[in-house]
Amino acid sequence: MTSSGSRAALARAAFVFTSLTATAGIARAQSPVYIPIDDPASQLVDALLARGALPALSAIERPYGAAAVRDAVDSALARADRGAVPLTAPRRWYLAASRAAIRYAGAFATGDSAAARSAVTASAEIDPFFTAQTTGHRELMLGDNPGGGYPGADIRFALGAGNFAAVSRLRLDRSLRADPEFAGKKDRATAARMEEAYLGAQWRYVTLVTGRVSRSWGPAPLDGLQVGSYADSYDHLYFRVGVRALNLTSIVARLDDMAIGPDTVAQRYFTAHRLAARWRGLDVAATEAIIYGGRARGFEPSLANPASLLDLAQYTDHQSLNVSYGLDAAVRTAGHGLYGAQFLVDDFQVDNCGTNCTEPSSLGLTLVAEAVPTGTVARAFGSYTRVNNLTYRAPNVWERYTYLGVGLGRGQSDYDELRAGLELAPPLGGPLRLYAATRRQGEGDYRLPFPRPVQYATTPEIFAGVVEHVHRAGAQWSTNGRIALTADVGYDWVSNADHVEGRTRNGFVGRARVTINPAFAFTRVVTQ
Repeated sequence: MTSSGSRAALARAAFVFTSLTATAGIARAQSPVYIPIDDPASQLVDALLARGALPALSAIERPYGAAAVRDAVDSALARADRGAVPLTAPRRWYLAASRAAIRYAGAFATGDSAAARSAVTASAEIDPFFTAQTTGHRELMLGDNPGGGYPGADIRFALGAGNFAAVSRLRLDRSLRADPEFAGKKDRATAARMEEAYLGAQWRYVTLVTGRVSRSWGPAPLDGLQVGSYADSYDHLYFRVGVRALNLTSIVARLDDMAIGPDTVAQRYFTAHRLAARWRGLDVAATEAIIYGGRARGFEPSLANPASLLDLAQYTDHQSLNVSYGLDAAVRTAGHGLYGAQFLVDDFQVDNCGTNCTEPSSLGLTLVAEAVPTGTVARAFGSYTRVNNLTYRAPNVWERYTYLGVGLGRGQSDYDELRAGLELAPPLGGPLRLYAATRRQGEGDYRLPFPRPVQYATTPEIFAGVVEHVHRAGAQWSTNGRIALTADVGYDWVSNADHVEGRTRNGFVGRARVTINPAFAFTRVVTQ
C-alpha cells in the first residue's frame, strides 16, 4: 500500500513533469520512442556502432531512440553516397536498421511546423512469434531445466504527437511459464506481462520518460553492471538534461515489496544518477545508485535528487541505504574497433570500525572489444566479466539489488566469464557471431543472506563453495525484417554441474525465436 507521503511525492513529481513539459523550449519535434533492447534491430545497431558507422549514438546507453537511429543511418548513407566516408558494414544492415526505426517511430509526424506539432499518430500491431529452447533459464550457460516449443505474441500500441509519445507492449508468451526467474502467474494457459508501457516527452535539452521500459548502462553488447536488462522491465521515472557532449541522467523507481516477517513488509526504492560526457570517439560516465527502504518507509525526495551525492546521506542525514558506484567508458576508433570497460564498486568501506568493516570486497568488472579487424572479412570480438560473491547483497535484506528477485544489473553474482569469437556478415540477415566461452560459477548468490561479521574472514571474495565450470562453443545470428529470427545455439561441457563435485553434464543448449513483424498493423494520422 502506498503511504500518504509517497502519494504526495508522486503528485509533486507529476507537477514537475507537467511544468517542464509546458515550459521547455521546442526544438525539432522528436518523440522519445525506443527500439526495444530485445528486438533484433537493437543488436544490428550494436554492430554498426561498434564498426564506427553511427557516431551520433551513445556507445554506453541502451535502448536506442528510434528517431536517433533513423537520423544516424540517414547521415551515414548520405556521407557514403557523397564519397566522404565509406560504409563500414554491408549496406543492407543500414537499411534494416532504418526500416526498424521507421517501424517504431517513423510514422510519427516530425518537424518544426505547427501542423507537424499538432498532428497525432496512432498505431497498433500484432507480432506473433514461436520460441524453441532447450532450457527455460535466461542464461543459457546455466541452463539445465526442460525446454520445448512455445507460441506467443507481442501486441503493441503507440500514440505520438510532436515531442510526445505513449507506447505500450503486451507480451503473451507461454515460454514465461518455463522461466524459473519469472515471478508472474504460471498456472494459466499462457503467461503475460507488460514489457513496455511508457509516456515520454523530448526536447533539445530535456528528456522525460515515465513508465516501463528495459534499459542498460554500459558498453554493448553486455548488460550493464548497475542498470541492466536481465531483470524484467519495471516502472520508473527517467530524466535527462543536457546535450550529447555532457548530460545528467536520473532513474527513480518504486521496487517490489519484500516480506521480512510473518506480518511485516518492507517497501523498497531505487535511484540511479549518471553524469556522462562525450569527446570525439570517447564516451565516459560515472554512476551512483542506491537501494533503500524498510518497514513503513516511504519515498524520500531527498534520495532522488540527481544533483546530490547520495552516499553522504548515510553520514550527514543518518539514512540507511545500499550505495554503489560505477565508472564506464567506450572508445570508438577509426577502423580498429570499439573498446569498452565498466567498473562497479559496491558496499566499499571507508570507516574504521573493526570487524564490522572487514567484509570482502563487492566488485564488478567488464571489459569489451568489438569489431576488431582481423585482416579478413571477419571481425573479432571478446569480453571478460567478473562479479564478486557479495556484489548486489546487503546486510539489510530489503536493500538487495533486485527487482522481483532478479538482479537490476547482472543476473548472477560470484562468477567470471571469458568470451571470444568472430563476427561474419552472411549474405542474409544480420551479424553471425561464432564464439567460444568459459565460465566459472561459484555458489554465491545475491538472493542469499549477507554473512555475519564473524563470517567475514572465511567468506571468499569470489568462488564460494563448489565451483561449476562451463565451456561453450556456440553461434548467434539474427535477421530483422517481416520474418525475424534470433538464435543462440551451442554445445556445453559442464563439470561440477549443479555445484556437485565430479558431476558432468554435456549437451546441446540453445534458444531460437521466429517472429512475424507484423502480422497485423494499423496506422492513422489525425491533423485536427
